[in-house]
Amino acid sequence: MNYINEKCIVCNKKFKDGDDIVVCPECGTPYHRDCYNKEGKCVNTELHEKNEAWKPAAEREIDNALPKDKIVCEFCGHENPPLALFCDNCGFPLSSLEKHNENMRVKKEWQNNGNPDGRAGERPSEPSAFDVTIHPFIINFSNPLCGLNPEEDYGGVRLCELADYVENNTQYYLPIFKRIKDTGRSLSWNFAAMLFPEFYFCNRKMPLVALGVFLVRAAAYFPYILRQMALLNESFAGMVDFRSTAFQVIVIICNALFYSLMFVCGAFANSIYYKKAVKAAAKIKRSVPPQTLRQTLRAKGGTSVALLTISIVIAVLIMFILPTAVLMFGM
Repeated sequence: MNYINEKCIVCNKKFKDGDDIVVCPECGTPYHRDCYNKEGKCVNTELHEKNEAWKPAAEREIDNALPKDKIVCEFCGHENPPLALFCDNCGFPLSSLEKHNENMRVKKEWQNNGNPDGRAGERPSEPSAFDVTIHPFIINFSNPLCGLNPEEDYGGVRLCELADYVENNTQYYLPIFKRIKDTGRSLSWNFAAMLFPEFYFCNRKMPLVALGVFLVRAAAYFPYILRQMALLNESFAGMVDFRSTAFQVIVIICNALFYSLMFVCGAFANSIYYKKAVKAAAKIKRSVPPQTLRQTLRAKGGTSVALLTISIVIAVLIMFILPTAVLMFGM
C-alpha cells in the first residue's frame, strides 16, 4: 500500500517518499520505524479493541460522511437503513442523499467562491470524497410505483389508481407521466410507437387512434402498393407511368408523410396515452364502487393481445393479400 501523505499517529507527521515505514501486523496501522520502536507497540488501541483494520484517510472520510442513523420514511413511518434511496415498505423516495448532496454542494461553493450566499458563520469543512449525485427522475425498479407518491393527484385520479390502469410496464410510464404533469411538456420518446404506431396504440387499447394512424400509413404506402401490383400484373403496369414527374412527386410526398408520422408518433405517443389513461381512469372511478375499482381499472386498462393480433392480421390483409387478390380475380 502507498502510505505517502498518510500520517504517523505517534509524531503526527506525513509519510514522505523514502521514509522507513512499518505497520502493525494486527491492525495495519503505519508508523515511522523510529516512532514504533520508541513506543514499543501499536498505540492504535481503539482498532484493536473493536477488532478493526486501519484505513487510509480517503476511506475514513467516506465513512465519516455516511449517515449513521436509520432513515424514517416521511410517508409511512417505516425505518430504513442509512443511504436508502427508497422506503423498503412503500417505495416512497427518501431525502437522505439529497440532504447530503446539498451539504456537499455548499461546501464546494465555499471552497471555490468563499461565502456564495452571504451565509454567516465559519467556513464549512472540506467537501467529502463521498459525493453522490441524485438524478431528479431516478426510478425505483423494485417498486411498481417507482418510489413516487401513491396519493398524488393526476386530474382526479390518484397515482396508484393510474398505475392500476396502466398495469404493465409502470416503471417506464409513471416517471414519464409525472414529468408531463409537472412540466407540462408533452414531448418524450417511444421507440415502439415510432416503429409500429398502429400496433402500439392497439396494444394499449386505443383502437380509434390506431385506425387513424393506419389510414395515414396506408396512404403513405400507396406508391409501394402500386408497384407491387405492377410486378404481379403486366397489364396493370402499363396503366401507370412510374417514371413520370407526377408519380415521383407523389413518392416524395408519401415518403415525407411516412417519416413525419413516425416522428409524431414516437414523440407524442406517451403524451397521448397519458391523457387517455387519466381520462379513462377518472371515468371508471366515477362509475364504479370503491370495492371493485382496482379490478375494473386493471380489466379496462393494461394491454390487449387480442386487439394487437387483430390489427396485425388486418394490416397484412390490406397491405399485401388484398392487392394480390384484386389483380388475380379482378383483372
